[in-house]
Amino acid sequence: MIRNIIIGSLSMLLVVAIAIGLYMHHSDNERISELESQINALRKKEKQSEVDRRVSKQMEEIAYGQQVLSEERSREAILQSEIAQKMTLRSEAERQKAIQAQGFAELSAQEAIDAYQMAESQRRQAEHAKQVTDTLNYISLGRTLGSQSYAIFQTGDTELGNILAYASYQYTKDYNGDLYAPAVFQALIQSAGGRQNFNIHNGSITCIETSPNNDRLLTVSTYGEIYAHKMQGNQMQTTRLMSDKHYCFRDAFSSKNGKDYVISHTGHLVVIEQNHPRIVTLENMERPFSLKLMNNGRQLLIISENSLALLDITTDRIIGMRQLNFRVSCTGRRDNKPLLFDNKGYMHLVNGLDKMTNEKVPVQGLVTAFASSANEHLSAYGMNDGIIWLVDKHGKMHKLAGHLSKITKMKINGRRLYSSSYDGKLLFWMTGDTQITPITLFQSGSWLTNFTFSNDKDYIWTGNYNGTMTRYLISLKQIAQRIRQKVNRNLTQEEWNYYVGKGIPYKKLIVEN
Repeated sequence: MIRNIIIGSLSMLLVVAIAIGLYMHHSDNERISELESQINALRKKEKQSEVDRRVSKQMEEIAYGQQVLSEERSREAILQSEIAQKMTLRSEAERQKAIQAQGFAELSAQEAIDAYQMAESQRRQAEHAKQVTDTLNYISLGRTLGSQSYAIFQTGDTELGNILAYASYQYTKDYNGDLYAPAVFQALIQSAGGRQNFNIHNGSITCIETSPNNDRLLTVSTYGEIYAHKMQGNQMQTTRLMSDKHYCFRDAFSSKNGKDYVISHTGHLVVIEQNHPRIVTLENMERPFSLKLMNNGRQLLIISENSLALLDITTDRIIGMRQLNFRVSCTGRRDNKPLLFDNKGYMHLVNGLDKMTNEKVPVQGLVTAFASSANEHLSAYGMNDGIIWLVDKHGKMHKLAGHLSKITKMKINGRRLYSSSYDGKLLFWMTGDTQITPITLFQSGSWLTNFTFSNDKDYIWTGNYNGTMTRYLISLKQIAQRIRQKVNRNLTQEEWNYYVGKGIPYKKLIVEN
């Protein structure tokens, strides 16, 4: 039994040992296979490592070769850079030399330009000086020829006088001289002969009024005469509107609506419509003598020595009156408003019938005429003794001496001042000149009492104490045309040498086609 157990146990141990042995054998085989696999793997890795080492060595050799090549190229690049830098430095040096050379060249060019410009400036200055000298010489020649023309014309040699007057006009005009210089202008107006006298009135002409719509003239006199005139060429057509010596007319006004107003010293206003007069009696007005437009042309201010009246020119009715505490001696206009002068040295600007501005007259003596220009900022005071005081835009006072008797009327047209006087002269003054000297436009044998311009400003109309009207041509263009029509020949060489001068090249005044 025990033996069986032992045999069984041994059998069991044997079986277990065999099993273990088999397992161990199997495990060893697997271990051997695994080891062989690892050895094979290691061999493959070794072979791969060998390959990698060879490749790495080749790559190192290649890298080394590339490094050597790179170093060679770097050395070449450095060398090229050094060469390029040297070239750059050389180029910069050359550029600096070029800039310096250019600067020298530009400086030389500028010096040459400056020298040329200086020479050119000197040449122009010399030419300008010569031109100025020639211009002054020729302007002076024009005045000399004018003086000679005036003197020769007075001797009766009108042909030569006209030629010299035309030569004076040409030289003065061509060299921008002053055609209104007395020596030139007086010769021109004398040769042109643009003067016409018309003996119309019996009494003293106190007003010449030009219609604003046409060149119809209205004249009035101290003998109660009212005439209307119209020029047809050189002929005058006159219409008598009224003649009554019981009236003494002193002023007239022509309105744009075609009606005329005439004031009489007797205290009457004559309203003329379509050549038919109507007489209006003015109450409480002593010796009315002046008419002035007011309030944008809607009303007419009637001025007497002691009062004012306001007339509505639409209805021809008196709409207001005012008594004055001073005596009016003279009237004018300033700032488009009536201006009254009294006998106490004051002037009164009429802003309205009940609103006046009073101020001291800036000159001593009795003012008998006044004129002003808002555009030129000029004021002129004509005095009883013939002196004219001109106040310019700077407030400077100029004493103009040319008349010998009472100033009767003045007008300012631009820079030109016109004045008439009891001395019979109609004078013309260029107010912008440094020295204001008079030019005699007209000399009458009687007192000049009034004057006016034609609407085109080509003519001046004057009236005198004897009732004579005179039309006087003042347009330089028409004056020159008239003289040219009278000149039929050029100066001979002998006349040229005597009147013009041998040193001046001969010039034909008339060039025939």
